[in-house]
Amino acid sequence: MQQTVSDRIRMRMLELNITQADLMRLTGAARGTVSGWFNGMNSPSAKHIGAVCAALKTTPQWLLDGIGPSETSNGSMTNIEIDVYSPGDPIPEGYVAIDYYDDVYVSAGNGYLNIDYPSTKKMLLETALVRQCNVHSDEAKIIHVRGESMQPVLWDGQPISIDTSAKKIFDGEIYAFQVTDDTKIKYLFKWNEQGIGGFKAVSANPDKNRYPDEYYSPDRIECENIQIIGQYWMKIDTRRIRR
Repeated sequence: MQQTVSDRIRMRMLELNITQADLMRLTGAARGTVSGWFNGMNSPSAKHIGAVCAALKTTPQWLLDGIGPSETSNGSMTNIEIDVYSPGDPIPEGYVAIDYYDDVYVSAGNGYLNIDYPSTKKMLLETALVRQCNVHSDEAKIIHVRGESMQPVLWDGQPISIDTSAKKIFDGEIYAFQVTDDTKIKYLFKWNEQGIGGFKAVSANPDKNRYPDEYYSPDRIECENIQIIGQYWMKIDTRRIRR
């Protein structure tokens, strides 16, 4: 029997020991809405899909279509070896060196412009991991998040990587993009109500008063020269030591 969206939601809730009350709290959705997801009466809409996937630690592709692994497979400190790399140093066999920018932040304004130039700092990642994630290592950049709009998926100050060769929008993926002097990181969805080629940007943070959905029509994209910078593929999880 083919699994439904509600089947996959219930499965992940069971695996993560998450209750419907937990899902309400994590997504900001109403009790009836969460009950509908759980019972198969409806599926998460574009408004909620990002927060649901964050709460269930999965991807929109798996949740909606059953495609790919049930757990998010973005690299973390648990499966990446990190080393200091200086220009001229040999790259160990089985690794690639990815540009690492200390001072470039998404959601922080002009910083992304600097990633057009190679960084003097690199992060070494396993070639097998990069290939598994379908990433072009020469186009991947490691930058940082600023702000709370993508919590609890991405945290303020967290290093993440984007592939600047991946600019085509797939619903429910996370992208960095430039709007005038503001560099943003959001879930993107195609939005064609004002013409083909528009998109909607959705924050993971369920507080819609602080982080409302943003709509970009083709006319606005052209007039403001809005650019997709690249698709997110990796985050580095760290935790502050308590003393």
